[in-house]
Amino acid sequence: MVTKNADQAETSTLAKEARSSALAHLHPKSAEHKEETLTDGSLAFLLDVDNTLLDNDAIKHDWNEQLHATLGTTLTTRFWQIYEQVRQERAVVDIPQALSRLREQTPKSELDEQTYQYVRSLFFEYPFSNRLYPGAIETLEHLRTMGLTVIVSDGDPLFQSEKIIKSHLAQAVEGRVLLFTHKQEHFDDIVRAYTASHYVMVDDHPQILHESKQIMGNWLTTVFVKQGHYATDELPHGFMPDLTVLRIADLSHYHKQELLG
Repeated sequence: MVTKNADQAETSTLAKEARSSALAHLHPKSAEHKEETLTDGSLAFLLDVDNTLLDNDAIKHDWNEQLHATLGTTLTTRFWQIYEQVRQERAVVDIPQALSRLREQTPKSELDEQTYQYVRSLFFEYPFSNRLYPGAIETLEHLRTMGLTVIVSDGDPLFQSEKIIKSHLAQAVEGRVLLFTHKQEHFDDIVRAYTASHYVMVDDHPQILHESKQIMGNWLTTVFVKQGHYATDELPHGFMPDLTVLRIADLSHYHKQELLG
């Protein structure tokens, strides 16, 4: 459905390789069988992670407080500036790259190796499972009774994989995880990996839902979860989600017929 350029194809390949490597110990077949065919009448749920299943705004707040306590205001401000620079350049959040640049651009007199390694551990050893939204895992279990649950997330392959694993979300969806730079540009990959008669996309970002609906049409039900910093934003012009819920846990009360658009 979507024609990918060379950069997109490379990103997709890297994401798939990272998924196969990172998730193989949780779901061995995911490394060997990337395609899973579903029968007619089947349903597949495509679930976002940040601010949909996981309270990423709260996580960033925790990181900011920890950085201030460890580095002080000046270096903390510098880190978030680098974070945004990398995000603009790569069109995706890339924590490892932001950390690497912080070390490269900061004299050792201001950031010694021991302190840098501690700062890195604040990100890589963060207890992500503590920031799951209430009812997130139970909602995934409920949706699994109606169809296949698949995490489809944006982010760098390394850190986002770690986040999904350590939050227990990878285990909750039996290792079905796809990572892309812009997931709405990869529906051909998604459909090829997990073929279904109908898809339900669950996301906190209305623009992504809008673009996805334009691509998939009636094949896709869009569910806008009003959590995180996009909750109060205006909807894209001409777009109305098929379903809007205030909390991810609200989806546990819906039945299959209500999710078919």
